[in-house]
Amino acid sequence: MKRFLLSAALLLLWIINVSGQSAGESPVDHMNALNALEENLSKKYLSYMSEVAHGSRARKMEKRRTELINSVNEAIRQGGKLRPYKGDVSLRDAFKDYWTVLLSVFKEDYAKIVDMEEVAEQSYDAMEATLLIQEKAGQRLNEAYRKVQTGYETFAAKHNVRLTEGQASKLTKRLEQTGRVNSYMNKLFLLYFKSNVQEGLMFKAMEKNDVNGVEQSKNSLAKFSTEGLARLDTIKPFNGDGSLLTACRKVLTFQKDEAENKASYLTEFLIKKEDFEKIKKSFDAKPSNKRVQADVDAYNKAIADYNKAVNDYNKTNNDLNALREKIMASWDASRKRFMDLHVPHKL
Repeated sequence: MKRFLLSAALLLLWIINVSGQSAGESPVDHMNALNALEENLSKKYLSYMSEVAHGSRARKMEKRRTELINSVNEAIRQGGKLRPYKGDVSLRDAFKDYWTVLLSVFKEDYAKIVDMEEVAEQSYDAMEATLLIQEKAGQRLNEAYRKVQTGYETFAAKHNVRLTEGQASKLTKRLEQTGRVNSYMNKLFLLYFKSNVQEGLMFKAMEKNDVNGVEQSKNSLAKFSTEGLARLDTIKPFNGDGSLLTACRKVLTFQKDEAENKASYLTEFLIKKEDFEKIKKSFDAKPSNKRVQADVDAYNKAIADYNKAVNDYNKTNNDLNALREKIMASWDASRKRFMDLHVPHKL
């Protein structure tokens, strides 16, 4: 399946333990109120990202994206209404600034991703550009959230809140894990996709009887699959799980062999087909009463050669199709198992 995964931004939801503060309205209450708004958003964000990571197309998730945008707007509205603690708006504004970036990312960056999804399925450059948009969006979010973290420490120090050990919640860990998994998945997916696009172009050229197009795509397929295999040797298993590496290596190994050792059957068939059509056209154009035995012999030989080429093509093509289907099914199943194992479906 030619698709891409949205990468989760690294949202470091700051869940803190505090001491030395009495009950009632306090700086801790102010911090907790902002935490509550952020946690609600993070749950919805992770839910959206998890659904996409597990196979939902971004375009089909538009309703969910709209709901998330509405939730961000609501958090900005609720945060704006939050009364500052002793006139200190610094932490509230740090959260609002972060949520404003989050709003921009989902309204603008992810809208581009949805629009580019179909094109990205057909072009490596478009796919790479799409994943780059996600990466840049994640960087923007991380940078904005670092200001929230700094704001926490500054706010706590200013109002004599003693922060004990900072401890990430389950939600934070899941957000971080989703980001790591998607980053790893995208790295392998691009290696697979770059080679796979060339295989698709090779078959399209075949449909058009384009010998030069088949040769060009075949050579590119050999080059990209070889480069991909070399790149895989530098990538370590994810938390000890090498299943995705193995599945990707099987795909690229198959495509390398296909390009270097098997794909010549495509051009050979096209050449035989072209030769036969020329001989047949010449034979049909000559009146039957003017044909000599040499013409008949040449025509019959062309038929025999073409029939053999058809049989060889069909056998090789059927064998490759069966193996390709098996390997691609293994790749898709491995991706699903990998995501199921390492990315939570639900909170």
